[in-house]
Amino acid sequence: MRKDIEFKTEDGIKLRGWHYLPEKRTGKVPTIVMAHGFSAVKEMYLDRFADAFAAAGLGVLVFDNRNFGASDGEPRQEIDPWQQVSDYRDAITFAETLPEADPARIGIWGSSYSGGHVMVVGAIDRRVKCVVAQVPLASGHDNARRLIRADYLAGVQQMFADDRRSHGREAAGYDSSGGRRSGGAIRPPYTG
Repeated sequence: MRKDIEFKTEDGIKLRGWHYLPEKRTGKVPTIVMAHGFSAVKEMYLDRFADAFAAAGLGVLVFDNRNFGASDGEPRQEIDPWQQVSDYRDAITFAETLPEADPARIGIWGSSYSGGHVMVVGAIDRRVKCVVAQVPLASGHDNARRLIRADYLAGVQQMFADDRRSHGREAAGYDSSGGRRSGGAIRPPYTG
C-alpha cells in the first residue's frame, strides 16, 4: 500500500513523497527512509525498491530532495549536500510521527550520492538503527579525479575555486561588480 505524504523541514520547506506499508502487518513496523542523491527523483526506480521492502514487511518513506521533483525549494535543481543530509534527518523525524512506524527501528537507505549522505546521517543521528549505502559516493575528490581527464583537472579546480569565491563575496554582501550591497548573507550556513 502506498500513499502520498508531505512534511516540512526545519527551515519550512515542504518535501513530498510516498509512504509504503506492508500488506499484512500487526503493530508498528520498522521503517526505511530513502531518497535519491544527485539529481534523480523518486519515480526513478525508488518505487521498485520500496515495493520490495514493503513486501518483506517493512514500512518505507520515500521523498524527493528539496528543489527536485514534487518537493518545494528554490532554486530548482540546486544540489546542496549538507542540506540534503539535514533533510534526511527531517524525514526521520517525520517518519517517527507516523502511527504505523516503530520509531525505535528506523533505517536509512541511499544509493550513489545519497549513499554518501546516509553514511553521514548514520554517523551523527542516534535514531538511525540501520544504514544501507548502495555504491556510495564516499570521496567526491577521488571520484572527480577518475572522471575528469588529468589535463582538464587544474581548470576544473580553478572553476570551483572561482565559484566558491564568488559565492563568498555574495554572502558577504558584495555584488558582481565588487560594490557593497545592502542586506547581508544570501544563505545562512548549515547549522544542523
